[in-house]
Amino acid sequence: MRFATCFVATALAALPAYAASPKVESATKTFQSVAADPAKVKTYCEMSKVMEAAGDQADAATEQKIQTFIKQLGPDFETAWNVGGELDENSPDATAYNSALDDLSSKCS
Repeated sequence: MRFATCFVATALAALPAYAASPKVESATKTFQSVAADPAKVKTYCEMSKVMEAAGDQADAATEQKIQTFIKQLGPDFETAWNVGGELDENSPDATAYNSALDDLSSKCS
């Protein structure tokens, strides 16, 4: 019985560590909202193509195109997009963020 109580207490204490931060939760909801809007999906996919074509060699004109797409997607998207730059790539938050972004990207053909 004591082992079971200790196990449950340990499991409950670990739960908050797996919950995404409020910023990440907000970002994932924004990405889900964009994924549900066909016009925004089209804009996002166009932005993704520009980013993919540029790779690591984006020039000023390409950066401007990307920023234009981000602005078209709205201030909520811009805020959500910028959250990604703040995350430790090995954190649970980054995993949740990237998963939501992957779901959105899967809408592109």
